[in-house]
Amino acid sequence: MLGQSFTIIDKVSLSAKLVRASIATTMCLAITASVSAQSDHYDQLPDLGSQAESMLSNEKAKVLGRSFIRQSRYRMPYIYDPELLDYLDNIGNRLLQVSKDANKKYHFYLVDNEDINAFAVPGGHIALHKAILTKSETESELASVVAHEIAHITQAHISRRLENSKYDSWLALGALLAAVASGSSDAAQAAIGVSQASIMDRQLSFSRDFEAEADALGIRLLSRAGYDPAGMPTFFKRLLSQNRVAESKSLEFLRTHPLTLSRVTESATRVNSYPTPPPQDNDRFLLMQAKINAAYSSNPARTRDHYKNKIDLGDDSLPTQFGYAVSLSKNGEFAKASKIFAKLSQRYPNNLTVQIMEADNELESNNIELGLTLLEQSYNRAKDAGNNIVDLYYANALVLTNKSDQAIPIIREALKTNADEPYLHFLLSRAYADMGDKKNSYIQRAEYHYKRGNYEFAIEQYKRAFMMVKTEYERESIAASIESIEYEIAAVKKLL
Repeated sequence: MLGQSFTIIDKVSLSAKLVRASIATTMCLAITASVSAQSDHYDQLPDLGSQAESMLSNEKAKVLGRSFIRQSRYRMPYIYDPELLDYLDNIGNRLLQVSKDANKKYHFYLVDNEDINAFAVPGGHIALHKAILTKSETESELASVVAHEIAHITQAHISRRLENSKYDSWLALGALLAAVASGSSDAAQAAIGVSQASIMDRQLSFSRDFEAEADALGIRLLSRAGYDPAGMPTFFKRLLSQNRVAESKSLEFLRTHPLTLSRVTESATRVNSYPTPPPQDNDRFLLMQAKINAAYSSNPARTRDHYKNKIDLGDDSLPTQFGYAVSLSKNGEFAKASKIFAKLSQRYPNNLTVQIMEADNELESNNIELGLTLLEQSYNRAKDAGNNIVDLYYANALVLTNKSDQAIPIIREALKTNADEPYLHFLLSRAYADMGDKKNSYIQRAEYHYKRGNYEFAIEQYKRAFMMVKTEYERESIAASIESIEYEIAAVKKLL
């Protein structure tokens, strides 16, 4: 949350049900249908793609994907946690290196949603609901979902959907992108409702083929990247069991994600064609799982009790102790959390994850100087090691504790490599405002809203900044930014 130290979520309140419906209708969602596929030797899987990419060029895919992500940020609670995203990036890039998109740049996101889901968007954008991480039991299971989504993109499933049925697919895509072009959530809701009602049945028949292909290629990526390919059928089987138990949600889930026993069986059979993988290291996975489970819990007290019960049963592992400390902190039990963090810091003196959340606990308990000192120490150690993960935690804390002058250079440096992250622009806008620099605050606020799909408001902020500039260079720069946004809106409209 923006008012807290590190639990950073880019959140707005619109119907989550609408968002799930729009994504289910327009983009290739994870964990959907099932068909049988022929077995293959692990290194002889044919390329099942088609020439449909000609219908959606790389440039068009980039425009669509970028616009969709920006618009979805306006509607969905994305999590911006540098460490969690870095972990997800590492998994995704490890899989990408053994795919046919090895030289392309992909973007990975986390959404604060407890429903198990994920989606892939043209242009190399993959988003996972946090439930994928919290419900997986190994890194290979988590990687299986990422591999599945990478396969959706490498196999041009959006283009092939257009190829199979131009009218239906353009109708669905148009419903989504109407929101991008207009910025009107009401109009988007109406359009999505019409398109979903008219074409969902036929889209599901296409997605069965796509899901089978994504399963097959995803398993191959897992094996080539050194993961256990059995993670995919294991995760599928658990989803199937959970949906049989969760009767209140099963009908809706199975309507849009028809996961069947035959699909689980098919993926398990395919795994047998691959070599036995080396032993898997799940230490970092378990720690990141504990972090997202505790730091982003909707019920910190229940999460606290979960980890306390594990400790009472003899589990003294780092992830369990860490999860307990973080959940105590998020439940407002700062003194208890501080004692556990102190012990963990002694046992694991070089663990950045522990250091970051220990500082967070101190800041949240209003021990500002101690929290900032701990973060500064971690920041300096990480920087000396060439690690930039702590930068934004530190900058965020500096801004929230009225030390914006120190935060601004850190944020601006981060923007050089991550300019599309809206929260960085939000933080920089606030920092400039604290320093009394209204012009640059408006510019950064414009960038924040632009990167979240709120185009009209972004242009309005740029116009406010324009009234304050004093040089021709600044006027031309702002005018160019406004023109760029208008060009993107027009480019998206042309694709409808």
